[in-house]
Amino acid sequence: MFHASVAIDSCPPSSLTTTPARLRTAILCNYDANIRPVKDHQNTTAVTFRLLLKYFNYDHFTHTLSIDAWLSVFWVDQHLRWKPNDYDGITSIHLKTYEIWVPDLSVYNRKDQSGEAGVIELTTCAVSYKGLVLCVPPVHTEALCVPNLRRYPFDVQNCTVRFGSWVHKGEEVNLTVLKPAVNTDDLMSNGEWELLGATGIRHSGNYACCPNVTYPSVDIAFEIKRHSGAHAASVLLPLFACILLTLTSMWMSPINKDRLTLSFVNFISQALHVQHVSFMVPLNGENVPSILVFSRDSMLLAGVSVIATIFLKYLMESKSLAPVWISETVTFLVSFRTGQALLLSDSSLKGVAEAENKEDGITILPNSERDSSTDVWFMFGKLLDILFFISYVVTYAAMSLNF
Repeated sequence: MFHASVAIDSCPPSSLTTTPARLRTAILCNYDANIRPVKDHQNTTAVTFRLLLKYFNYDHFTHTLSIDAWLSVFWVDQHLRWKPNDYDGITSIHLKTYEIWVPDLSVYNRKDQSGEAGVIELTTCAVSYKGLVLCVPPVHTEALCVPNLRRYPFDVQNCTVRFGSWVHKGEEVNLTVLKPAVNTDDLMSNGEWELLGATGIRHSGNYACCPNVTYPSVDIAFEIKRHSGAHAASVLLPLFACILLTLTSMWMSPINKDRLTLSFVNFISQALHVQHVSFMVPLNGENVPSILVFSRDSMLLAGVSVIATIFLKYLMESKSLAPVWISETVTFLVSFRTGQALLLSDSSLKGVAEAENKEDGITILPNSERDSSTDVWFMFGKLLDILFFISYVVTYAAMSLNF
């Protein structure tokens, strides 16, 4: 093994009396922190690191994954070697990062691209007599991560933090990651997100532009899941209440004045709910949240129910002569037991008697009590109302399955 005894011997003698001070002066003599720590510049410096994750947070509005961690990184510095026997058996020493060469490890996809690119800031490193340098600087970085909110509030996001050397080629600094790449033993719980897993993937850095050199990088992939309890309570439950309100209003008779009032209140409530959802999620990106689409469609159905109520009320109270095809349709339907149960609950029994040819004086009501044309419009409007209600139930069921 090569030792730096030649370089140390060429330095002027130190006036310091303590052994650690003499060792420090000796190993830093003629040391240049800007030069890669190899005796032969053609050799590669192997840099290995691991994240000791302490806390993380994700903001889907700003597309930012923020990480607070300790970055455990080590490499061999051939210029920082000595013989322990020459220094009272000292095998390690502590040096500041500004005193020695440190790898220019950077986050390529960080949000703020201004300022110094390196993530290793001022800290103290441990150096062994064999030249092994270990630094564990605290790191705070914010990486860009575009969310996929289609399944909000039950979404799972996959965010990547890409590390690499800022200026060195792979032939100069070979960047690798330990396994596991992320240690979560001291991770503090996040009230908004749960960490499902974190993996490290090394890319060789072969690019078509530079066939003779490489630019390796390491991706730390984080899979995080949103805690959906509070979001479901504030978004989903009000939506389900609005759906029940819509179906309840559609179940009521159109001639009931309370139905129109309830339909208006329901439409306003759903419009406010859409605004609430739009405040909860960013209105950008290609993946539109399904909950927002569901709320929008439900609001449109609520608006249609208001128009349908006004139309059906006018239709059922009409006193004009009904067209022949409407009369024939109503007569055909009331000839069946199901049609009678659905259409004649609020009408006279005359239609049943006429349809079954049982006008016997008991089932016939005097014509003066109810106009037959009015009955036809009433039953036809009720038929349309039933079809509207069924279509709403089917539509909501399809929307729920799709959601």
